[in-house]
Amino acid sequence: MSEFEARAKARAERMTLRKGRLGDSEVDLNPVFGAEAISLVQRLTRASYSLAGADSPAYTRATIPCRFVRWPGQ
Repeated sequence: MSEFEARAKARAERMTLRKGRLGDSEVDLNPVFGAEAISLVQRLTRASYSLAGADSPAYTRATIPCRFVRWPGQ
């Protein structure tokens, strides 16, 4: 068995499929909170910059560019 076939077999053994209907909301079966969530966001952010071939922003936390947009109807 090739490495590719072995990995495919391993994936098939741990795969879970859940039936749903288009438009139904999805329930997150593994929510992440607190420090673990912040760590996950940091890892995903670094990975996305790396995959895009872009440098991480050089600005400080105090100078993060942001704007506040009023919610419609308020």
